[in-house]
Amino acid sequence: MQTLALKTITFPAISLNTVALWVLNTTARARSRAALAKLDHAALDDIGISARDAQIEAAKPFWL
Repeated sequence: MQTLALKTITFPAISLNTVALWVLNTTARARSRAALAKLDHAALDDIGISARDAQIEAAKPFWL
């Protein structure tokens, strides 16, 4: 009698906590960038960010 060996597929060990943190961080980044995009020149001056730097940051995708 011959037995069949099943091949197993291994995945990198990523915990649910790690995934949850990634999701929370990307969501927070997206919200922060959306808020930054809405600031006027006076508010940007108050926090020391140029309008151009704010545009560049706000245009980044959420995963970066």
